[in-house]
Amino acid sequence: MEKLSQTLVSQITRLQRRFESILENDFEHKSEEDEARRAAFEASQDLALIRGLSQGLPEDHIDRSIVVFSRLALFFDAGVLLENHDGSWKGQALFQKGQSRLIKNNSRPAISLPTASFMAVLKTDAKTLLQKLQLSFLDPEENTSCLLIKVSPDFAFVLLSSLPDIWLKEHTEHIRKALINGFAD
Repeated sequence: MEKLSQTLVSQITRLQRRFESILENDFEHKSEEDEARRAAFEASQDLALIRGLSQGLPEDHIDRSIVVFSRLALFFDAGVLLENHDGSWKGQALFQKGQSRLIKNNSRPAISLPTASFMAVLKTDAKTLLQKLQLSFLDPEENTSCLLIKVSPDFAFVLLSSLPDIWLKEHTEHIRKALINGFAD
């Protein structure tokens, strides 16, 4: 039992290091330049950039999920990377207005997700989902659409967009196709 605990702690530590190295965040220093970028942020709908979402990805599915999630920060107002822990999904990282960071508080609540096939896009109420995750600050004006996409058995993305539905539908379909290309094995 002790060996199992040590193995589990080792795997969690390794995953945490991967998150930190891939997201490359400096949590202590926020510059005026970063704040100006955040204030001027507008999610991109550029098809060339969307196609690049799935290029040059790592072979390891964990690293691949993390890299793709960090790239999605260009295309959505905010997002949360959820990791599966025996059917309970916990937030591991987030982005808002182009800036990614880890969710450091391990006491964040876990949620259950509906049964859905991989790469299916589910639309849900942003306010309710963010309240359950204790991340309501990602949508302070409560004006975003919330999309949920399971990209693997271990990871799902919650993506928030302020695009009107007429443009969001097409944007989401382009993103979904790029995700399929990136995760097709």
